[in-house]
Amino acid sequence: MINRFAFPDLIRRIAAITALCALVATGTATWLTSSTTADAAPAAKAAPTAAAKAAAEPDDDDAPARRGGKKVAGKLNLNTASEEQLTLLPGVGPAKAERIVAWRKKNGTFKRVADLRKVKGFGYKTLKKLEPFLDIQGETTLRAD
Repeated sequence: MINRFAFPDLIRRIAAITALCALVATGTATWLTSSTTADAAPAAKAAPTAAAKAAAEPDDDDAPARRGGKKVAGKLNLNTASEEQLTLLPGVGPAKAERIVAWRKKNGTFKRVADLRKVKGFGYKTLKKLEPFLDIQGETTLRAD
């Protein structure tokens, strides 16, 4: 049988050990993450160069997008493009291209460009990035320069 006078002492000891473990775990996690963010902090604080600003902000909306160092220009018909043609789009690899073709086979043609969001992996931001190069009718003229 547990001595009723020792029981509160036992609870205090368990609470102290739990608090100590939490403190050590938090300190370790902070130490691990602070070393990685400390290395990146000087670069984040540095002012962006004029070249970096120019690369981040295109001068006009009709400027061709870069894909792996290549410029991409033209239009791609979502309803007739092959997987190979789809991979020319910036940020679209073989897996995403395959998903587009599979969606087309299952659901029929795209009624509008925004229907691309129904395909897994294509959210709002991706669609906005690809929209200048997409169409649902006409000839595919997309090319990597």
